[in-house]
Amino acid sequence: MIEELKALPDPDGAAASLLESIDLIVPHQANKTMVIQLALDAGLSADSLYFNVERVGNASSASIPLAIHDAVRDGVITRPVRIFAPGFGAGAVAGYCVLRIDPAIVALEADLSDALLMDNPPLIPESSSDDVRLAFG
Repeated sequence: MIEELKALPDPDGAAASLLESIDLIVPHQANKTMVIQLALDAGLSADSLYFNVERVGNASSASIPLAIHDAVRDGVITRPVRIFAPGFGAGAVAGYCVLRIDPAIVALEADLSDALLMDNPPLIPESSSDDVRLAFG
């Protein structure tokens, strides 16, 4: 994955490669020790990685979205950033995405407890594909 990112151009044209334009790496939260070692072996700093596995454990395919949410909540993501999100699984299955995250679109809290007790709870707005395109560019 890292070699592919090194070979791809920076979409903004500012850096020498897509890898150099990455602000934060949010990996699948399966095994922190293993992921840090793989990052170090690839020449990346452990400081460039974000983990929340200590709080939520390995949440399988939800681990990356949960970690992105927590990175915003924890103040690690405070402005629009480019994230490299590698995932992997059993049987040497792996993939990644590179995306831009704007913390302004992340809902940090939603208290629905009162609404659930109401006879006619207010409708919760659903996101549209336009909302997703706007959020993820």
